[in-house]
Amino acid sequence: MTEVPLPFHHHDRDTDPTAPPEDPLTLLATQTDLNGVDFTGLDLRPALRRDQRPRTFTRCTFTEANLRGAHLAESVFTDCTATAADFTGALLDQARWQGGSASGANFTDADCGDLICDGADLANTKWGGALLADATFTGCRMIGARLTGHRGLGVHLTRCNLAVANLNGLSLRGAHLVGIRFTEADLGGVNFRDTFLEDCRLAEANLRAADFTGADLRGADLGELTIATAAQLRGAVISPSQAAQICAALGLNVVG
Repeated sequence: MTEVPLPFHHHDRDTDPTAPPEDPLTLLATQTDLNGVDFTGLDLRPALRRDQRPRTFTRCTFTEANLRGAHLAESVFTDCTATAADFTGALLDQARWQGGSASGANFTDADCGDLICDGADLANTKWGGALLADATFTGCRMIGARLTGHRGLGVHLTRCNLAVANLNGLSLRGAHLVGIRFTEADLGGVNFRDTFLEDCRLAEANLRAADFTGADLRGADLGELTIATAAQLRGAVISPSQAAQICAALGLNVVG
């Protein structure tokens, strides 16, 4: 008896290794939970406009993708790669970025209110004009990031590497900063008023016109303290050992 083969249906794609992969833009426009999809170099804006529900991306690739003005509020990115992606003007309010990398990505003028970034590589990212009200960065690699000219107050930074980053004019007033590396960073004009710095490194940072009034620097590594550095830290609370370094720089001997 000859067996009659069953017809192939679209839903058999998952079990048929010879079936061609679905178009990434079609998946984006029709699904909200995407895993391992490669959007490299694609313009994702039309697909996202069709359905503006929050999406969950897991191990997806957005390298050099066009997401300018895209609606991504409350979306979750887990272990995704978005190297040099363009998020200019994108809506990322309450979005969450967990792990992965967005190095070199452009977030200029994006709405990032309540954004949460945890353990992500954000080196050389641009945030000029972005709304960062209550945005939280924890354990992120932010070497060379540009946070100048952003909008909104209340940026939260914990255990982040901001070496050679540009934070010119950033307000960190009243913040509790833990484990931040500001080595060689541009901190010109940064508002550190009443800020508590714990296990932070300020060595070789540019502190020009920064405001340290009421800042507690006793738990910070200030690097080599010179007379010029001491003047820039005016108004800060420092430890006896830090004060001794400043006195030594002034040629004074402190006798207990």
